[in-house]
Amino acid sequence: MSTCLVTGGTGFVGLYVIKLLLERGHKVHTTVRSLKNKSKCKPLLDLQTQFPGQLHLFEADLMKLASFAEAMKGCQVVYHVASPFLLPDQIKDGFKDCVEPALQGTKNVLESVNETESVQRVVLTSSVSATYGDNADVLKAPNQTLTELCWNESSSVNH
Repeated sequence: MSTCLVTGGTGFVGLYVIKLLLERGHKVHTTVRSLKNKSKCKPLLDLQTQFPGQLHLFEADLMKLASFAEAMKGCQVVYHVASPFLLPDQIKDGFKDCVEPALQGTKNVLESVNETESVQRVVLTSSVSATYGDNADVLKAPNQTLTELCWNESSSVNH
């Protein structure tokens, strides 16, 4: 089985990707913002107990170039799931607050991929921010569960 890096291990999607990979017998490296935040890391620590020797945690910062280099060593596949996340009421400028950091973070991860010979495949995911965007579409249906049927029709690259 391969060794995989999953960025954003404490996130909703990241945690499920990690669990699936572990269940399929892969060795997994994952990144978290802070290893000191035990409550945030608890689900990952539980998986380490459930899958001894298969899951390794690394600290990384999306906004720092080369922050993922150590976690990426020896990995054949990178699942880039991490993305800065803000709740709609925390967003002042959608592009500046959500899009720019997500783009920079992805660039930083891909830069590390380019420096890591073992990586053969990269899988990129999107973010809830793609659905929320400027929040206009979500506000039209305040009690609706967001699914694959929900589309962001009001956001653009500039907003």
